Amino acid sequence: MFEDRTYDALQAEAQAHGEELGIDTREGSIYMDAVSGINLKLAKYYTDLDNVFDLVMLDTSTGEYQDRRMEDHAMTRNSATQAEYLALFEGALPAIGERFFCDGIYFRLAQNGNQLIFRAEEAGSAANNILPGSAAVPQKTIDKLASATFGAVVRSGSDDESDESFRQRTREKLAGPAENGNRQHYKTWCEQIDGIGRARIIPLWDGPNTVKGVLIDANGLPAGPGLVAEVQEYVDPGATGLGEGIANMGSMFTAAAADAISIDIEYTAVLVEGSTVEAVKEQTQTAVAELLKSLALDTPEGNSIVVRIASVGAIILGLSSVIDYSDLMLNGTAGNILIQHTEVAVLGEVTVHVDFRIQL
Repeated sequence: MFEDRTYDALQAEAQAHGEELGIDTREGSIYMDAVSGINLKLAKYYTDLDNVFDLVMLDTSTGEYQDRRMEDHAMTRNSATQAEYLALFEGALPAIGERFFCDGIYFRLAQNGNQLIFRAEEAGSAANNILPGSAAVPQKTIDKLASATFGAVVRSGSDDESDESFRQRTREKLAGPAENGNRQHYKTWCEQIDGIGRARIIPLWDGPNTVKGVLIDANGLPAGPGLVAEVQEYVDPGATGLGEGIANMGSMFTAAAADAISIDIEYTAVLVEGSTVEAVKEQTQTAVAELLKSLALDTPEGNSIVVRIASVGAIILGLSSVIDYSDLMLNGTAGNILIQHTEVAVLGEVTVHVDFRIQL
């Protein structure tokens, strides 16, 4: 907004004004030296003023300023959530609250209904990579406990909602007012639950007065059973339509996790000297997983979600360990993959073959 109010521009204006008044405006003159300090301060003022406008606009606000801006629209940022896993034991059962660790991450034993779970002590996505069957090591000796292991994921941990995700949710609310139990209202209700990154609403999915919410978590993956149950309880407990949740009476709502569609990637790469297949594979997994997350969470409502082979190819070509690639395949074909409304693309196997030809 004030891009033209630079120090040089302000100095030029001062010089032109001085010349109109017949004042000496040569470099080093008393007049130019006097206005130089003022113009330096003014240029900084305009820069700060430009930043203030950015911080209060929906399209450019960030962080705590975005939080305050979105409060005007009754929107709040989704907070980080803790990862949860089923807790499996042989021998004596530990007491609720006992502390365990795995891969340097600490968990507390908790109870969720009739299930025992390991809940990460710290919220965030860092605890999402524990494999089922991994040993849970107690912090202190527990008498008669033979073994403790992690079971299936109950709920994935998520980081605080990103600025862009928060902005997108607010735009969608403003574009389609959430009121009177309309489609946008159900979407807003679902996405108010911490840990939900995206909800796709399907009306009349099982007859009159039925609504389904297809849920994707904040990591762009199918929502875990714990998160699905939390949404169900909030919107329509038991899917009865009795109005015991936030949904209107007579409307039967069903929460369901999105179906995972695995995307296997295979290609041949010419590697940078000194690079390894393992390094390239890891870089590919990280970059493509981020692409799939973006497709799941950032694709505008109503647009088709397509995993494009050209997008994956561009990612591979941009890897620091790859000079060139060929024979790229997604799920065994050299074409795009269309993701349906009830599905979400997740990264499957990544296979990298090495082309040992010397590149000239």
